[in-house]
Amino acid sequence: MENSNPVKPSGNPKFKKVITLGIDGLDPKVLSELMRQGDLPNFSRLGQTGAYSPLATSNPAQSPVAWASLATGNNPGYHGVFDFLNRRVTDYMPQLAILKVNPKNVFGKRELMFLPVMNGNSFWDHTSDNNIPSTVLKWPMTFQPKQNKTKLYAGLGVPDIKGGLGRYSFYTTKNVSKNEEGFEKVIKVQKSSGKIKTYIPGPNIVKLTARDEAKADIDINISSDTEIDINIDGKRFIVNKGEWSEWLEVKFKVGLMRTASGIVKFYLNRINPEFELYMSAVQINPKDPAFIISSPDGYIQELANELGPFYTLGMPEDTKALEEGRTDEEAFIAMCDEIIAEQEKMLWHELNRFQEGLLAAAFFSTDRIQHIFWVTKDPQHPLYDKAYAEKYGRVIDDYYRKMDGILGEVMKQVDESTALMVFSDHGFASFRRAVHLNSWLAQNGFMKLTRQVSKDDKEGGGLFQYVDWKNTQAYALGFGSIYLNIKGREKHGVVAPGAQAESVANNIADQLVKLTDPRDGKPALKGAYRNSRIYSGSQVEQAPDIIVGFQEGFRASWQTAVGGSPAEIFQDNLKKWSGDHIMDPSIVPGILLTNFKINNDAPGLMDIAPTVLSSFGMSAPDMEGKALLL
Repeated sequence: MENSNPVKPSGNPKFKKVITLGIDGLDPKVLSELMRQGDLPNFSRLGQTGAYSPLATSNPAQSPVAWASLATGNNPGYHGVFDFLNRRVTDYMPQLAILKVNPKNVFGKRELMFLPVMNGNSFWDHTSDNNIPSTVLKWPMTFQPKQNKTKLYAGLGVPDIKGGLGRYSFYTTKNVSKNEEGFEKVIKVQKSSGKIKTYIPGPNIVKLTARDEAKADIDINISSDTEIDINIDGKRFIVNKGEWSEWLEVKFKVGLMRTASGIVKFYLNRINPEFELYMSAVQINPKDPAFIISSPDGYIQELANELGPFYTLGMPEDTKALEEGRTDEEAFIAMCDEIIAEQEKMLWHELNRFQEGLLAAAFFSTDRIQHIFWVTKDPQHPLYDKAYAEKYGRVIDDYYRKMDGILGEVMKQVDESTALMVFSDHGFASFRRAVHLNSWLAQNGFMKLTRQVSKDDKEGGGLFQYVDWKNTQAYALGFGSIYLNIKGREKHGVVAPGAQAESVANNIADQLVKLTDPRDGKPALKGAYRNSRIYSGSQVEQAPDIIVGFQEGFRASWQTAVGGSPAEIFQDNLKKWSGDHIMDPSIVPGILLTNFKINNDAPGLMDIAPTVLSSFGMSAPDMEGKALLL
């Protein structure tokens, strides 16, 4: 892990308190238009008081990368976060970059279950090291949290109780085809005299010769056509049709005298003619956390004791369930509303006792809402439907208004001794066409496939199953990352490091930026960036060799992310995930508003951390970003 010299105060603090409010995905175009219309009075007032500006995002413009740069004040070459996914060098397989299991934890010790994913020091590490009270709520890429003086509740990256990123369960009497998307999450049930007996899937249990899945039995009693009651461990809960249940606690036996506690929510779609019941991923129970998700370890229990149970999953808004038809738009909006409300309660809990120091809070449902409902803003999107747009066209704007209301309440707590910074990690744009990068590499001679891919093969041999590695120079995975197949680095590397690698990388970048959509001749890319030219720091060697910057409307395909290479390079995006930001960073800047004037008319993400430190009279010699205070 990259460490810096301790940061010490270098002058008189300019502020006694600093509040940072991060709002994922707020877009300058949408924000400015709503401000112009008078719909966001608090954003407008803050911008007029201090500063309002677009905020240059990270390259790539992905949330894990951006929030790590916000925290450390440095580029990805320093903090080592380059994508949602990276590759396992030993066998090319994609693996999560936002969650890292500790392979050396052979005895399953709770405190050693996971490893940090972000290298280096964050601004709150520096403030707390200098005895400045520091509280951080839901900041991404902080799992597993450092145990220091900071009070921190980790965000994006926190797993479910199974140690994954969150998998719902769907109970139904319907027969679901194995070819249906999301089939693996379906639990078939049978009704008998108005009763259903089934189970909740839990964490894996490691046995001497195999792995087994812990299960918790549940009994469902169908009370009427609109209501069921669920019995878990002798506790009964009512669930009404078309409504979210309260939080239900569930315990799993995971070994001799050992249990793991989780919490779930249910949403009842219908009872007749077929039974359909959605259950959220089993979340870590904040009152009895199976993993360490806060610093200190007991902080999460303190929040739960004060506020009651809440979503603990790092990315709890279940877009997959909506896309796979297990919930609908109304259920999804209600879920996001509840997540925002829970996070509001946490913010007020801390704000009401905030006397000095740092308070950093982050909200994320704004991002997920825009991913799903951006189609309502884009008549050119292949899924655009006028009636759908009329019904749900308000949703994105409503969430901006919701955040304006939260901001207004925060501003009531701000006095002359308080610095307030409101920012987003990136903006948004339409995602109309998916680009299969591995298909491009194959068709242009940089990748060799063992077979011709048929047009019926929608996944294109995911996990690189068709790739002839001994004749392949490059491969793509993640959402715009291209790696060279380098000798001595990759398992079957063929490209010599040094001059040959440089030549191949330049050749790919030069040809790729010329890629146009055969449908209308529009360029698909704005840039293809070599890692050595945009990154610096001790983690550069872990970076993709080329980072792809797409034009608005285009994005790397879901198949690219996991090593697929379908027959065609381009494909219409026909998923409900209609908006995105994994495009060239120049297209999707975030926003910055402050209650003080700033010294830079083109600020970037990396400037936030040194500005926080400067507010407390501290310098940041290890940070690439520059303080914005005049």
